[in-house]
Amino acid sequence: MIFQIGQNDGRKFWCKNNIPNFDVEEVQNVKIANFYKIGKTFGQKCLRQYFLIKQYLFYSDVGNFKNIKGYVRLDGVYLQFQTVNQEYQIYLRNNGFQIILCTDIAEQFKEWSYILSLKCILTTFEKDYKIGPLIGNGSFSTVYECWNHEGELFAVKAIAKQSSKQLKINKQYELQLLSEINALREFNHENILKLHQVYENAEKLYLVTEYVNGYELISKATSKIPYSSSELQSFVYRMLLAIHTIHSQNIMHRDIKPQNIMLRNGQLHSPILIDFGLAVSTQFKDIPFPSCGSLGYTFISNPSYSAPEIIRFEETKKQYNSQCDIFSFGVTLFAIVFGYNPFKGNDQKTTVKRNADAYFEIPSSPYPSECNLILLMTKKYPKDRITAQQALNHQFFKVKFYLTINLPMSIMTKQQYEMSKSDKNINVHASLEVDWQFGLNNQFLNSSCSPKNQKNRTSTVNSNPQRKLTVPSLDQIDEFQLDVYEDSIELSHIEKLKMNQNHFYNQKNLLNSIL
Repeated sequence: MIFQIGQNDGRKFWCKNNIPNFDVEEVQNVKIANFYKIGKTFGQKCLRQYFLIKQYLFYSDVGNFKNIKGYVRLDGVYLQFQTVNQEYQIYLRNNGFQIILCTDIAEQFKEWSYILSLKCILTTFEKDYKIGPLIGNGSFSTVYECWNHEGELFAVKAIAKQSSKQLKINKQYELQLLSEINALREFNHENILKLHQVYENAEKLYLVTEYVNGYELISKATSKIPYSSSELQSFVYRMLLAIHTIHSQNIMHRDIKPQNIMLRNGQLHSPILIDFGLAVSTQFKDIPFPSCGSLGYTFISNPSYSAPEIIRFEETKKQYNSQCDIFSFGVTLFAIVFGYNPFKGNDQKTTVKRNADAYFEIPSSPYPSECNLILLMTKKYPKDRITAQQALNHQFFKVKFYLTINLPMSIMTKQQYEMSKSDKNINVHASLEVDWQFGLNNQFLNSSCSPKNQKNRTSTVNSNPQRKLTVPSLDQIDEFQLDVYEDSIELSHIEKLKMNQNHFYNQKNLLNSIL
C-alpha cells in the first residue's frame, strides 16, 4: 500500500446522505450542465444534470435539480479525459468506482475539463508541466519552479510517496498534507497562496501553486528595505482580510507566524499567507481539535506565536476556535513593530510558559495609541479577543502617522533586543564583524542558499579594510549575548540546532586566546 490522496473508505462513488448546505452567494456561482453517463453494467447512456458548487459535484434528473440524487467532494477524485469518435469523455474515479460523463459539445467539454482540473487530482504532470530550477527542500518535499505549455511560471511542491512502513511513521505529515490541499482549494484571495492543481503518479504527489517572487516577512532582505507607516497599515489590513476570508470558510490556519508570510516582490503591502499544513475545518464540532507541533506531550508548531488555548489543550481538553489565528497574528504584528517576540525565552520551557500566560507590556514607542489593536488581538481568552471583521474597522487604519518602518532581520527575545540597542559595541551584526576579523565560523560565512531560495537566507560581512573594528571585551560577551550573534547569522533551523551550546563556549575561549 502506498500513499494516495483518494483513499478507499468503503463507500461508493456518490454520497447520498448529509447533503451540504450553501449560502445564497455560493449558490449564485453554481455551474450547471447536462452530460450523458455511461452505465457500468450494459454501457447504456443516461442523460443527467450535473452542477458544481465550490468543491462539490452534484447530480439530479434533468430539469429537477432540487431533487439531488447524490454528491461527491472532489478533493479526492481522480480525473482523466479522452476523445472517442468525436465524443468528449470525462473519467472520474473515487473510492475504487468510476463514472464516465460524455458530451459532443466541445465548448462544454473544454469549460468543465478546466474547472474540474482545478478541483480534482490529475495524473499527467510530466505531460502538462516542465520542471525548472530548485527553490528549496523540506523534510518530506522538494519545491521547484515549473512552466506549463503556455510558458506561465508556477511553483510545484513534489512529495515522494511512502512505503506502508514509512507511511505509518509519517502519518502526521499525510494528514497535514491533506489539510493543506483541502484548505487551499477553498480560497481565491490575492493574499492567500493560490493552489492551482494537484497531480499524482506512481512515485510522487505534486502540488502546483502560484510562484511568489519575494521574501519571508522577517529576513535579511526585508530588513534592508525602509517601509512607510501607510505600508504597515496596508500590510495589517490585507492580512486581516485574508484571515477573515479563511474564517468565513470555516477554516482556521493554526500556524500564522512570520515564517508563513511572504512579501511579494519584497513589498510590505503585498503579503501572502502560506503553509496550510495545520489548517483544519471548524465545522465538525463533535471532533476535538488536536494541538499542533511537537513538544513532549503537546503538539505545538511554534510556541512563541501559538494561542494559549492551543498550548493548554492537553490540560484543558477544551475545543478552541478560529480566534487562535487572531492571537498568532497579533504576536506577529508585535514582533515586526517592536523588533522582538514578547514570549520568546532562552529555552522552550520558558517560552511556552510565557506564551500560555499571554502577559506582556507594550514598550514605549513613537507609534500612535491606535496600535493598541495588538492588545485587543492578544487577549488571553478567545472570547475577549477582537475578531478579524471587528479589527478591519479599527481606528488603526484611520489615523495617519509618519514613521519609517524597519523590519527586524531575525526574531530576538526582549533581553537580546534591549542589549542590541543599549550597547553600541553589541549589535545584531557583531558576530559577523568579529568572525571576519578573526576567522571564526568561516564555514557559515561562506555558505549561502540558492539564489532561487525566496527566503534569501545568506550571510554577508562588511569587508571594508578601512573600517575600524571595535571588539567587545570578554566581560561584555556572555553566553546570552552570543545568542544575539547567532541570530544575526541567519542560519537555517537545522544549522542552528547543530551549533549547540558547546560551540559558543569554544568560540568564547578562542576569542579569549586571541585577545
